[in-house]
Amino acid sequence: MGEKLRRADWLAAMLVTGGGVFLSLAATPGPAVYWGLTWSIFNGLSLAIRIPGTCFITRVLILVLNLVLIAGWQLKSGWPSATSLPLLLFLPVLVPLYREQRQEILAGLVGGLILGGYSTLKENLADPSSWAILGGWVAIAGFFYYLMLGLVAKARQAASLQVEVEYTRHEYQKACERLAAMEMAAITDDLTGTYNYRYFEQAFGNLLNSRQQPRTLAVLMLDIDYFKEINDAYGHLTGNRVLAELATILKKCTREQDIVTRFGGEEFAIILPDTDYHGALQLAERIRQAIAGHTFQVEGTAIHITVSAGVAVWPVDGEDKNDIIARADRALYQAKITGRNSVCAYQFLKTERGVHE
Repeated sequence: MGEKLRRADWLAAMLVTGGGVFLSLAATPGPAVYWGLTWSIFNGLSLAIRIPGTCFITRVLILVLNLVLIAGWQLKSGWPSATSLPLLLFLPVLVPLYREQRQEILAGLVGGLILGGYSTLKENLADPSSWAILGGWVAIAGFFYYLMLGLVAKARQAASLQVEVEYTRHEYQKACERLAAMEMAAITDDLTGTYNYRYFEQAFGNLLNSRQQPRTLAVLMLDIDYFKEINDAYGHLTGNRVLAELATILKKCTREQDIVTRFGGEEFAIILPDTDYHGALQLAERIRQAIAGHTFQVEGTAIHITVSAGVAVWPVDGEDKNDIIARADRALYQAKITGRNSVCAYQFLKTERGVHE
């Protein structure tokens, strides 16, 4: 908004300066031209650089200098009163009118009226036509100022409303950003930056109940092998850093649409939309190998870990989300008890062990 006001100031300055220059050049070459050019430049600068209007003395000095320049311009130009009177009534108040300075407008009108009256009546005080010219121009000037003050006030009000609208829009945008950040914080695990269990439940349910329901959906459960030993040997802070770094590996291995969550403690769960057993097992093995081959550097200490993983697929292993979660967890448990650092599919477990649920 400030940029728009500055552009408006410069436009007003160019119009006033240009008009004054043309009027100055219309006069007979001589002192009148210099008086007119000085007035044009002075008022142009007053509009362009916004001389502070809060100082009463500054405003009075500007107005007095305006009247002096206009009086000198008129006296040196030798224009007839019918031509000079409009200039004397209008030119002193152009800047105050633009700035909506009512006291300066009134003072400029009075000053212009005195100068104009003197210019008009000095030749023939008894001539009724001189009085008629003076009265007519004063009335027209009064109407013009009344009209312009209303227009300027409305323009200022519109500008003020626009500023308020911009401010309100900006505050609304900030509030939306804060709300989005709060909503994100509510579904994000602080330690790892992955989604939390709350979002896992919500997203899983939404996927199964949405109109664009995936044809198949896999759940991959992972657990760090012997994680308690890491905490006991290096401390919980080191364990937390391992969890955070492992989460980074999981994000790199998965797709954008996959939902990586910290299920609890050292256990992670990944929802894989539109993924069958073949794709889920390939991903699980890729993750297992990536973690097994990764060196976790914590304060100069190299730590190596492995993970066990269990996979279950909807709707092959069940229609209910809780059944899928329980069966993926069961497959994970089987991977744990059969040596760890391995991947187990509930489907294979069901086939080999004859599980019936």
